[in-house]
Amino acid sequence: MSQAFNLQEMWKNSCFLTRLVATSLNAAESAGMIIKVTTVYQLFNTIFQCVMTSGDLKIINKDLEGLKKDLQTEADRSAQAEIEKKLISAFGNKLQIVGEEELPLSYSQVISHDAHNEFNLSGKMSDVLLADKNVPEDLRFLTVEDLIVWVDPLDGTSEFVRAQNDPTLLDQVTVLIGITYRGRPIAGVIHQPYYNLLSDSNVSNITGRSIWGIKGVGVFGIDICKVSPPTGPFAVTTASHSSELVDTALKALQEENLICSFRRVGGAGFKVLCCLDGAAAYVFASGGCKKWDTAAPEAVLTAADICLCYTSKCKGFASPTEG
Repeated sequence: MSQAFNLQEMWKNSCFLTRLVATSLNAAESAGMIIKVTTVYQLFNTIFQCVMTSGDLKIINKDLEGLKKDLQTEADRSAQAEIEKKLISAFGNKLQIVGEEELPLSYSQVISHDAHNEFNLSGKMSDVLLADKNVPEDLRFLTVEDLIVWVDPLDGTSEFVRAQNDPTLLDQVTVLIGITYRGRPIAGVIHQPYYNLLSDSNVSNITGRSIWGIKGVGVFGIDICKVSPPTGPFAVTTASHSSELVDTALKALQEENLICSFRRVGGAGFKVLCCLDGAAAYVFASGGCKKWDTAAPEAVLTAADICLCYTSKCKGFASPTEG
């Protein structure tokens, strides 16, 4: 029996949520490839162009106040188009996808055209499909109408832009795909395209890493570290949206000797990876955070049985239209 046949059988026998997570994993990795590969036109036979090494990131400032905290690059738009194309190809237009970027008409036309191509299963999707038997019963019968997919195609855009002068910042770039049911995150994918960049300066050699989780099933793609580093427990927090509430929380953690220090880093996805890699806490501000920023990270943390504490102002995802 061929591997392709086995994969098709696994796909056929898996519940919708499992298939959606498997496809999201594949889509996130494809988006990561678009972000970092020198020329993606040859790889994907689409309108997409190299965006990282060209020197021109085609940056758009989306911040209406002109504070340059909400940047958008060609990489964001190309990556989101790739994610939407793969999801629509697998599940059709009934799947509700909410992406951070508002794509120009030219991208929408490419998505519509390519999504009609035959959907292909990827070998790595088997890792997710194998976990289908562990999906809780209350999630097994969810359908395409029940779920919303939240996409941040390039979390950490500010770091991505500034990496032209400081390549170490690329480690903070992630691709986020979160899945919610009745407003709550139940599954998510975090792809880190530049993982281990410091160990190999050749971007083409960096395969990145993908972390995915489903509530009640667990987190995969990472060995969760539960031991503090020799320097003591530390927290990670926002580098761009700090507030008095954040500063108060950090001070309280230090006064209670729960942390020895804190680090300001970019990207909601990267901060969650820091927690899984050994950070003791993640202190975030609700200001500046949208559902496409938080759906995947919260789903992964929940799947890892990591405690989440909220203030009354930032708890929950009540409706698809809330920011």
